[in-house]
Formats: sequence, C-alpha cells, structure tokens
Amino acid sequence: MAIESFGPIPASAYISNLSSVNSSIASGSQINQSGDNAAGQAVVSTLTSQINTQDMASRNANDGISLLQTADAGSESINNNLLRMNELAIQAQNGTLNSQQRDMLNQEFQQNLASINSTANNTSFNGVNLLNADTSSVDIALADSSSTLNLPNLTPNSLGLSGLDISNPANAATALQGLSLANEQLLNNRSQFGAQQNGLTSSLNNLANQNLNALSTRSQISDTDFARAIAEQVRQSILNESSAMMQAQNNQSRGNVLQLLGS
Repeated sequence: MAIESFGPIPASAYISNLSSVNSSIASGSQINQSGDNAAGQAVVSTLTSQINTQDMASRNANDGISLLQTADAGSESINNNLLRMNELAIQAQNGTLNSQQRDMLNQEFQQNLASINSTANNTSFNGVNLLNADTSSVDIALADSSSTLNLPNLTPNSLGLSGLDISNPANAATALQGLSLANEQLLNNRSQFGAQQNGLTSSLNNLANQNLNALSTRSQISDTDFARAIAEQVRQSILNESSAMMQAQNNQSRGNVLQLLGS
C-alpha cells in the first residue's frame, strides 16, 4: 500500500532567499549577481560609467582652473614689474637728476624688463608654457563637451616694451607711453583669465550636480536597505527553521505509520 505525503515545504526552498539576503547585508548591495535584478544591474552599470566620466571631467576642470591660476600668478608678477618701471620712468623725467642718477634708474628699469621676460618664458603648468605664445590655447575635456582656454603672449616684445629705456627725460616719456599700453594689454589678458576660470567653475558645479543625482539614483537601485534586509533575514530564518522542524515532525510521523503497518 502506497502512502502519499503532503508534508511542509522543505527547508531548502528558503535557503536561496536567505542566502541572497545575507549577501545583500554583507556586501551592502542589493545586486550581487545578475539574477538578483538584471534590469537594475544594467541601469547601475550605465550610471557607474556616467559617474566615472563626470569624475574625470571634474578633475580636468580643476586642472584647467589650476592652469589659469598659475598663468594669472605669473601675470601678477609682470604687473608688479610694470608698476615699478612706471615709477622709475616718472622719476627719470625729473629735471633735478643728473645723468649718473638716471643711469642707475635705467639699470633697475632694465632689470625689471629682464624679469618680465623671465616670467613670461618660465611660467608653466605641467611642462606647458603659458605666457610666451609657445602654447596659444589648451582644450579642457568636460565629458561630452570641452572648453578652450586661450593663453596670451606677455613677453616684452609682445607688450611693446623691447628697447625702452629711461636714460634721459625724452626716452622716459616714451617709456611711459609704452608702459601704459602694456599695462592695458596685461589687464585685458587677466580679465580673460578670470572669465575663463568662472566658466570652468560653472562647468564644475554642473558636473557636481549631475554626479550627485546619478549617485543618488544608483544608490536607490543598488544599495541595501538594511532595515528591510534585516527584517527579511529574520523572516527567512524563521521560515527555514519552522520548515526544518515541520519536516522532521513529518518524517517522524511517517516512520510511526510504517512501523504500525509492519507490525
């Protein structure tokens, strides 16, 4: 005589669910294999790629800002030289000075001119010269777009300062005119530095906002909800233990029936 059993669901039926919950708690991620959420995994992969791209774009933007700040610092040094040269040129026009005194003023004037030349030719960022026309522009990659930074030529020749001297009042007057034009050119270039830096800062803020939203969305899809996961872990453990106990009881009952039938 055959005996048909309608026992409880075996404990093994709950093991897979419990294992998945345990993995989620241990890793902090809801998706640990494709079977957990295939569609969600595809979205997470796309978002991760976007986040990584925007992180690199943000780094590029910060590098561009550092480059502009380096160029502006060199420009500030040149500006200080121009201010001193302007003072010397005005002083050299004073009729109370003798030729020897004017020569001394001119020596300092020429030293400042040499300093401008040195600054223009030696201001660089990561090996890229910034102020002598060796590099006229630098492209900054910003994910799906780019920003072009224009760099000036601030050498004495480009500023119209080459050949100037203040060895006599007439030359000093000519030098003053040249210095005025050079200062105007320098101010225009520094204004461009500021505008370009503001543009990169705006792009950086936009990238940060996009990244924040992408990270938030990815977190909602992939990160473990620990309160829910722990509650589910407890539920699955109870179901597993209950099933095991019921299975054991069912096996015992079947054994008793078979023993009675055999006696």
